[in-house]
Amino acid sequence: MAEVRWSVSPILGVHSPDLGLINDKVLGANLPVTGELLLQDEGGPRQVRYDVDNPLPRIKYGAEAGVEFRMELDQRNHFVIGLSSWEGGSTARVRTTLPFQSRLTETVYRRRASIAYLQYYLGWRRDLIKKHKKYSIYSRLLLNEVFDIDFRESFVFEFTDTSNDGTTFKRISRLETQATGHLMLQPAIGGEFFLREWLSIGVDLGYAFGLNKFELGNANVSDDFQAQDTVSLQYPTGALSDGSQKLGYLADAQDDEYKKMELDMNGWRALFKINIYY
Repeated sequence: MAEVRWSVSPILGVHSPDLGLINDKVLGANLPVTGELLLQDEGGPRQVRYDVDNPLPRIKYGAEAGVEFRMELDQRNHFVIGLSSWEGGSTARVRTTLPFQSRLTETVYRRRASIAYLQYYLGWRRDLIKKHKKYSIYSRLLLNEVFDIDFRESFVFEFTDTSNDGTTFKRISRLETQATGHLMLQPAIGGEFFLREWLSIGVDLGYAFGLNKFELGNANVSDDFQAQDTVSLQYPTGALSDGSQKLGYLADAQDDEYKKMELDMNGWRALFKINIYY
């Protein structure tokens, strides 16, 4: 019997997932603010409510890195297995005024959102055109299991008290939530070009289709706002009121409750690989 030939491939690439409601609703949402102001011409504190415009750019793509193994079944067919991680993020900075400690206070507000995942995949590769030791053009069909998805948001507020020598106060809010078990099917086409008999470089381009939807869960929110700050914020995402700890979103700034948020990772995926045969 002929000896089984394997290859190992460090991979680096880009995945551009749709992300559904995260891009469509969450990142572009306003920040509803409710606070207390103590006005000199009125008898007592006054409650105010307004929306801060704080859009984040859409998360259009992110870098993917990992490792892939391939076993040659015959001259044209190969078994593929791989492991990779991906992360995309978005950041924005807003200068505004917020009701802080009963007076309007200049504020610099930084918001960041990021989403990352780990996945393993397995599949089949078929060489369509092959010139021995020179190049090959191939098709691939992969089944991807995303087993660890993390979504994070952070909000950093820096308040400047102009009446007290420009003293600054920082308040930070963080949200972390996770999901598991998102299954994707990815057809792809690519090429491999040999530099040596044992060394080649390859590229492939595919599209990942989600076979199921997923929801982010175990929402954990923390902040260091104090009672004397007299301000409350309703963030674009938060736990659903049904007690499930699933993450929901505000459909608009007038909503008081979070809506169910189902997501997928459909999108283009492009990879560059260095293949080492042994």
